[in-house]
Amino acid sequence: MIDENAFGLLVSYFNIEDDEYTGEREEFIERYATFTALIRDRLTEKAPGTSARAIDLGYAFYVELPDGEQGLDLIGWLREMRATLSEHEFDTAGMLTHGSCWVDAEDPRPDIVDCGSVKLFRASRPSEPLRRALLAEAATHGDEEQGLEGWGPGLYLDVEAVEALGRKPKNTPTILRSGGAEFFRAGS
Repeated sequence: MIDENAFGLLVSYFNIEDDEYTGEREEFIERYATFTALIRDRLTEKAPGTSARAIDLGYAFYVELPDGEQGLDLIGWLREMRATLSEHEFDTAGMLTHGSCWVDAEDPRPDIVDCGSVKLFRASRPSEPLRRALLAEAATHGDEEQGLEGWGPGLYLDVEAVEALGRKPKNTPTILRSGGAEFFRAGS
């Protein structure tokens, strides 16, 4: 295994539970199928990089690619993906993250491990970009019972990811913190 710097892109179906509980079963199934199809189509037609690996998390898609192998503007890719989903009336949260991850250079495919009657599916090895993306996605929801307001739907950029891309925000952004990572909102 090797340790490499990588970018992570996560796009989540922000209000999936609301759509599930307020509509008819068939409507929700069709809506969810549309969400996943739009993202899969985008990954097929315009992959964010040459060595990208993607994980379908059910409520979100996460894409990770080695730093330096991005084939296009990752912020633009997230914006366009979210715009396409918005055209279909999906509220989404998108995150761009950066950090260290471990990759099996000889076999990058996920593992399925037999644990008796449990089949363990390892979708990723240790990945800082994935951890940061999940922390940020959780922060978008907040916690009503504890009086914690969530960040809400939007595009969130990890300060480290923006620096790794060699870019700087036009203005000094308001920093949002989650689990030790710093983000800023770059669009609604």
